[in-house]
Amino acid sequence: MKKVSLFIYAILVSVAAFGQREFVDPAWYIIDKADIDRAISITGKTLKRPLAYPNPSKGAQWFPEASLGLFMHWGIHSPLDAQPSWGMIKGYRWNGGYTAPDLYYGQAKTFNPDYHPLEYLKAAKEAGFTYAVLTARHHDGYSLWPSKYGFGVKHFFPGRDLVKEYVDACREAGLRVGLYYSPRDWLFPGDVTDDWFDAETWADSRPKVTPEEDRANYLKFLGYVITQLEELLTNYGKIDVLWLDGMGWKDVNDHSNDQVYSWIRSIQPDIVINDRWANVVDPDNPQGTSARVGDFTTPFECIKPAYRPSEWFEHCHIWTCGGGGWGHDRTQTFRPLSWFFDEYVASRSIGGNFLPNVGPDGNGNMSDVFYSKLDSLKAWRAHSGESLEGAGPTPGAELSNVPLTTRGKRIWYAHLRPDFTGQVSVMTSRRPSEVILLRTGEPVRYMFVGGAVVFKLPNDSRTKTDDVVRIRF
Repeated sequence: MKKVSLFIYAILVSVAAFGQREFVDPAWYIIDKADIDRAISITGKTLKRPLAYPNPSKGAQWFPEASLGLFMHWGIHSPLDAQPSWGMIKGYRWNGGYTAPDLYYGQAKTFNPDYHPLEYLKAAKEAGFTYAVLTARHHDGYSLWPSKYGFGVKHFFPGRDLVKEYVDACREAGLRVGLYYSPRDWLFPGDVTDDWFDAETWADSRPKVTPEEDRANYLKFLGYVITQLEELLTNYGKIDVLWLDGMGWKDVNDHSNDQVYSWIRSIQPDIVINDRWANVVDPDNPQGTSARVGDFTTPFECIKPAYRPSEWFEHCHIWTCGGGGWGHDRTQTFRPLSWFFDEYVASRSIGGNFLPNVGPDGNGNMSDVFYSKLDSLKAWRAHSGESLEGAGPTPGAELSNVPLTTRGKRIWYAHLRPDFTGQVSVMTSRRPSEVILLRTGEPVRYMFVGGAVVFKLPNDSRTKTDDVVRIRF
């Protein structure tokens, strides 16, 4: 009788949470007790020693030299050119243009993409990208793989696994495989109601339940999340990057960060995981005090890096700017290459990776404009790629009036971005044996004065990308 009552309660809470989205079956969110118990065991495990960050595994050491990754937010929001998930929040300043929840979720009924990622992933590899990160599931709850639980491809076009298609394409293209996964799911019963989708009411959007019922709902949620993570970590071979984005439940402050990361490493020993399992800085309050724990940190979301926040870090930003936020931009308006190199150089000069985002279209493919941008990057890479790809950080920001990267102790690269028009001064204390402009291979006229290499590139040697001068000792 008790089991029946719990089942009926789950259905009622589910119906309240799903509102008008009748095509979502509440039974998809009934979590097996065995999965709940396993999640409790994983998060409650006592570790013999503190977990080391970043991952000390030999197979994880590629990450700090990875330099450039491609971020792709893609899902049922893409046919609408909508901001993923946040586009449903009426009145929210980052919604990218309001899309009603029923219209947004209704895309699941017709979303069956003619998906060909290999073409653009190969082009990205040739342009200098070394890894890719795809949104396997965003906060909207739609899974791009046939998960045991929840809402996703399994129910609308059975037999299709879009995560597998992406992973296979990454491997064929020669890119390391990254998966984004949001532990949050705005459809999960017992977490939020339809009030969540309005910025004026979302503060009071949680179901009115007792503390005991809320705890039971949280444990079901934990079982759901751990099960989905296990699917992503065991069904596709080696996963190189796991990009988490916020484990949250009101009044639960300890989400067992080390225990969860330890469990993930037990499945994927060489994986690198970001800092967003549970310690997320609110984008509306970036000066907040949340701790950042992970193999690499991600504090510079849409903000140009200004300091080195941790041993390994990554800077993500949106490459398109014509609408859709992190999602697909129907205008295909890209920020210029001058912006791209400004952000990329800022990251590499202090030892971080750059992860620009481009949202694929409703079929999961890229536009001609994207390929044109990659062609330009490929052309730049042919002469100057060595200055950023796998390059080391500056020997000291105070040593130069332009950003520096390095390759060992004998080579420094001075990066002249388009907005820089003055005289370059690089304090080396060593007379160089060579100073050349990488784009042309021609020597640069310079003076060595007071321990500094001083030069000025003529106007006809400047471009709108990144003009790199190599200084060899």
